[in-house]
Amino acid sequence: MNANVAVNTGTAGARGRKGYRRALLGLATAATIFSLLHHADHVVRGSHSGWPFEAEVTPFTFSLVVYALILPGIYWTARGRSIAGYHLFVAVGGLLMLGFVHFVPVGGHEAPIADIYAAYASPAAGALALAILAGLLTSVTLLALVALRARRAAAQEGAGDAR
Repeated sequence: MNANVAVNTGTAGARGRKGYRRALLGLATAATIFSLLHHADHVVRGSHSGWPFEAEVTPFTFSLVVYALILPGIYWTARGRSIAGYHLFVAVGGLLMLGFVHFVPVGGHEAPIADIYAAYASPAAGALALAILAGLLTSVTLLALVALRARRAAAQEGAGDAR
């Protein structure tokens, strides 16, 4: 009886980790797509952009490092590694950066309505640009939440592979 419980718990734990990996993979991929669209929006608008599309190095330039962080996480997750802690680190760092450059009123910050929506002559294009930013924020927030849940679940079951 105890052996069955252990086997069933182990199987359920493996299924749970696989479910978290799928969610992490999907959300990290969504965040990457929204990030690419948002960076493209910056370039198309010509505001708050930077190197390599303009001569100067700006926060935009530093934000491109997100691809060097998130793409390996997607790769490792797709290969079956459970790296919830890594995804949590990238997502929280991304949220801090997004929040600071888009919503903290310091010199040079990007105001979503004034700098994104109003930059387009077409209200539909401005609304699409805002929807992309909202999708980016939502996907990164959900990535952080799912990664946190995956880490907690792994800690509760005593798994050491969710680092």
